[in-house]
Amino acid sequence: MIKAVIFDIDGVLLDSFEANLKFFQDLMNKTGYRPPTRKEFPAIFHLSMVDTIKVLTKSTSKEEIQKIWEMGRSREVGYHLELLLTPKGTEEIIEKLSKNYLLGIVTSRIKESVYESPKLAELEQYFNVAVSYQDTANHKPHPEPLLFAAQKLEVKPEESVYIGDVENDIKAARAAGMKVVIYSKNRFDQADASTSSFIELPKLISML
Repeated sequence: MIKAVIFDIDGVLLDSFEANLKFFQDLMNKTGYRPPTRKEFPAIFHLSMVDTIKVLTKSTSKEEIQKIWEMGRSREVGYHLELLLTPKGTEEIIEKLSKNYLLGIVTSRIKESVYESPKLAELEQYFNVAVSYQDTANHKPHPEPLLFAAQKLEVKPEESVYIGDVENDIKAARAAGMKVVIYSKNRFDQADASTSSFIELPKLISML
C-alpha cells in the first residue's frame, strides 16, 4: 500500500529547461567558459549543478569548481524565475494527493533553490519533506536521497512511489526499493507507470 508520494522538481514539478539553460549559459559566460548550446543542454539538464559545472568547464580543479558552484549557489549569476513553468493542474493535483498521502521532494537542486519558484513556494505547505543536493553524500541514481526521504517521512521504501521523468529516476527508485511513475512525453517501459499528463498521476498512483 502506497503511503508516500515523492516528487522530483526539474522536469516534473517544474518545466525548468529554459531557466536552467539561460542560467548555465550566463554562469559560463561570467566565468570565461564556453556556454552550452540549446542542442547540447538536454544531455546534461538533469545533472546537479556541481556535475554540470564539471562537464561544461572540463576542469579538474576542485577549487575552481567550488568557486563557480558558489557563484551559482549565491545567485551572483541571476536565475530567471519568470522562465519556470508548472504543469497544468499542478496545484489541484498536489492538494488532492496531500489528502491521501504524505508528500515529499527529492531533487538534485541545491537547498536554496527548492522553493525558489514562486509557484512552487505556494505549494510548500503540502510537502512534509524536501531532500536537496546538500542533504546527502550520494546523489541519484544512488538510492540514498530517496531512502533519506522515506526515513524522514517515517514510511518504508516499498510504501513509497517516486515521480520522476528520466531513466536515472527509475534507477534510483529501483535501488531504493520504491515504485516509480514517470511523468514525461517519452515512454519508459521499466517504470511501473508513465504518463504525459500531470492530472493522471492520482489515478496511476492509486493503481500501484
